[in-house]
Amino acid sequence: MLQELFALRRHLGQLGNNLNQVAKALNSGADAPQAEAVLAAIQRTAKRVDAFTQHHLDSRTAG
Repeated sequence: MLQELFALRRHLGQLGNNLNQVAKALNSGADAPQAEAVLAAIQRTAKRVDAFTQHHLDSRTAG
């Protein structure tokens, strides 16, 4: 469980950096062609966090 949490934390940090780069580019008037890919990765990671959390909660109530 800890390994998965650390992996999720590291991945979220990387996504945060990518999202900041997208925001910086857009705020300066530049294009950010990677914006859709970053947002899709954030959505996938949010689903991964939700699934992990639900699995953990289900295993606690079952046992």
